[in-house]
Amino acid sequence: MSVATIISTIGTRKFHWRFDDDGTVSLAGEKIPVEVTKISPNGVSILFKGKSYFVMVTKNDLNYDIIINGNFIRVSTEDSTKQLASKVLGGTRRTAIDTEVRSPMPGMVVRCEVQEGTKVKPGDGLLILEAMKMENEIRANTGGVIKRMLVKERQVVEKGELLMTIA
Repeated sequence: MSVATIISTIGTRKFHWRFDDDGTVSLAGEKIPVEVTKISPNGVSILFKGKSYFVMVTKNDLNYDIIINGNFIRVSTEDSTKQLASKVLGGTRRTAIDTEVRSPMPGMVVRCEVQEGTKVKPGDGLLILEAMKMENEIRANTGGVIKRMLVKERQVVEKGELLMTIA
């Protein structure tokens, strides 16, 4: 019996996950052997295929901001209940809205890689944020044009603070 079935969207790619009662994880029907150790309220260490990954997860509205070994990813999820409701109700309609880029942690903007009007694609570096003496690259999770740039270099930001919008 599965505990949860989740669809995650990263950029334009969708991933189908299943978390089972026995602690195993399946991706697209294939079991994934992982070892997870919680090391802080938002942080875990994941051992996968002999490699260790430090992962920080922060819930941000309907998304999750994830930092894996210093690389930022925004993941949106929907559970099996939402999927079923979407099918019954004929799907969901999306309007063209700006994508907000928020700070996943408190820190200081070290370098801005983009400015208003810069075209970006998913995965492009947007800025470097220093937190706890580590530099973290904040990357675009969607393509578009930088519509509003709300921070500048050497600016201190708080967790969840709006950094820029992509249209």
